[in-house]
Amino acid sequence: MAEFHEAIIIGGGPAGLTAGIYLMRAGIDTLLLEKVMPGGTPLNTWHIENYPGFPEGISGKDLMDRFTVHAKNTGLLIKEFSEVEGISRKDERFTIKTSEAIYESIGIVIATGTEPAKMGIPGEIEFLGRGISYCATCDGSFFRNLDVAVIGGGDAAIEEGLSLANIVKKVYVIHRRDALRAQKIIQDRAFRNSKMEFLWNKKPVEIGGKDQVEYIAVEDTKTKERTEVKVDGVFVYVGAKPNTSFLGDLVDRDEAGFVLTNEALSTRTNGLYIAGDVRKKTLRQISTAVGDGALAAVNLEKYILEKK
Repeated sequence: MAEFHEAIIIGGGPAGLTAGIYLMRAGIDTLLLEKVMPGGTPLNTWHIENYPGFPEGISGKDLMDRFTVHAKNTGLLIKEFSEVEGISRKDERFTIKTSEAIYESIGIVIATGTEPAKMGIPGEIEFLGRGISYCATCDGSFFRNLDVAVIGGGDAAIEEGLSLANIVKKVYVIHRRDALRAQKIIQDRAFRNSKMEFLWNKKPVEIGGKDQVEYIAVEDTKTKERTEVKVDGVFVYVGAKPNTSFLGDLVDRDEAGFVLTNEALSTRTNGLYIAGDVRKKTLRQISTAVGDGALAAVNLEKYILEKK
């Protein structure tokens, strides 16, 4: 028999935990399902400087630990290691299936975030866990006093490059353009760091080695000249793709797979709301995820009260 809750949140990052806090404070019986552990993408961020209230900055883990404690203090039930395999809707009720159980609810908040995009070049899959990583915070310590490459030019790439510079011997930042996209304050810090070297107008074309990564081959985007850079590790930050496959045809998506919502964060399916990085939006930050979580929860609360 399915376990019933008035609201179910799928995803335990900033958006999902915020939604849980708001729903519980509104007296809505709520369950949060998280496929790993609460915290989401910020857990992989070494240092966060732009979240209000922390002028000295805070680690992603410490910040999300605070979110999780706050959510649990409201009485929110969180089930970890519960990956959703599919959702269906019938007679104005949702059925959510995981590998362990089946749940039913009146409404849902989807806050499943994104996962790192792949480069799609030879060697990337073969050397995963043997020099290829998508998380400097997770794996940086394995490369102490070694040379590594960081792929990308956005906030995540440069922030994680700075984190790695505290551990490794050298950080090569490989970027297909001649200017970074990261915030200027982060760029300035990176340019001042003597351990960081920037390879402009270069795109990765191959990762090679024997048992471990030994080099990354890059191609000049203007001259097409190919060169090899000797490194022991490659950290990839070339974007993200949304975790939406389990939603089937319950929602509309853009060409990249991000879910389309209206201003209330609702979808084509009544009672199904979207919050955080998984939806189509112009800015993906912890602060915007928190706002999404609050808005989705308030509108779901209204929907549930109407149905009750």
